[in-house]
Amino acid sequence: MLKNLSISHISSGLAAILVGYTCSVVLVIEAAMGAGATSMQVGSWLFAIGMAAGLTTIFFSLYYKVPVLTAWSTPGAALLASSVAGFSLPETIGACIICALLIILTGATKSLSAFIQKIPTALTTAMLAGILIPFGIKTFTPWESTPILFGSMLVAYLIGKRFYPRYTMLMLILIGGGVAYFQGTLPLADTSLSVTAPVFMSPEWSVASIVSLSIPLFLVTMVSQNIPGIVMIQSHNYSVPFSRILLGTGFMNLITAPFGGFTCNLAAISAGICMGEEVDPNPKNRYLASTSAGVFYMLAGLFSTSLVTLFVSMPSELTQMLAGFALLGIIQRSLYLAVKDENTREGALITLLITASGISFIGINAPVWGLLAGYIMNRFFNPANITR
Repeated sequence: MLKNLSISHISSGLAAILVGYTCSVVLVIEAAMGAGATSMQVGSWLFAIGMAAGLTTIFFSLYYKVPVLTAWSTPGAALLASSVAGFSLPETIGACIICALLIILTGATKSLSAFIQKIPTALTTAMLAGILIPFGIKTFTPWESTPILFGSMLVAYLIGKRFYPRYTMLMLILIGGGVAYFQGTLPLADTSLSVTAPVFMSPEWSVASIVSLSIPLFLVTMVSQNIPGIVMIQSHNYSVPFSRILLGTGFMNLITAPFGGFTCNLAAISAGICMGEEVDPNPKNRYLASTSAGVFYMLAGLFSTSLVTLFVSMPSELTQMLAGFALLGIIQRSLYLAVKDENTREGALITLLITASGISFIGINAPVWGLLAGYIMNRFFNPANITR
């Protein structure tokens, strides 16, 4: 294996991890802190997701000799960040455990897996868009308060998207962090390299947390990560058993959830970095890129406390813009898929608006009400067109 390992494998693996971390680390930290986690516990969240993704990526890649890249759910982190208010940290951990069990059940049950894939795409993507739109709006609110920081990051985003799309988020972190540092709002001197120790967090369960956190997290993870992830693998002419991937990532999620591992799933967008011809002309050797990515995942998890210290010290306007810019592409695609089909368009709009409203009724949060209302709307007006 090592004799076939090249610089392109290592660099592609590193690029995939940089894309994954820079696109979502802010959201993960927001979700953990929103649930009431301390700095040590937030570090444990990043440690858990890094180790979970690293171990599963290395195992599946070496076992199947296919570039299988796992990750955590960026939309899932956004969901938690917007929904954990009113729930305790133990309830949030308990909700993540239930989500892991649902993933395992889906992998073990063909009928449930088939049912999940039959949920109208328009409704699930509308729910996802409704969850993410508030983050997109916050991207532009610092315009008035910090125009120099906003302007520099907007220019960096435009240049990155036009010429260096894979490294756009890295450019945003470097440019935004540099401007904030010279403005005196980013104390880098307080950041030091240290190894992270996992922190066990006892779970608690409630009907409200299962309905409002577990089920939406499960649906978002399946629809926005696992299903696109397997499609990404198949589109590059590779084949792996989907059910076994679900079982493996589900069990890893179950093990790491008490330490903050809120999801473990197939990567979607960043996975493509390890699968293209630029990685290796020989498709049979491209699994070395994802294996390299798994090693970088584990290193990032091991030193995650330093990441937390760095991102927590950032001004709130900077983290808002980083999170918002990272999600613009997902919001755009979600909106397109939500309104693509005329038969489900009205139900999708209802789902989006209710989800974005942030309402909560009888302990159930907006994404669940939005999905239910959209389904009823589609069922009422288009009884023969309620599946894909």
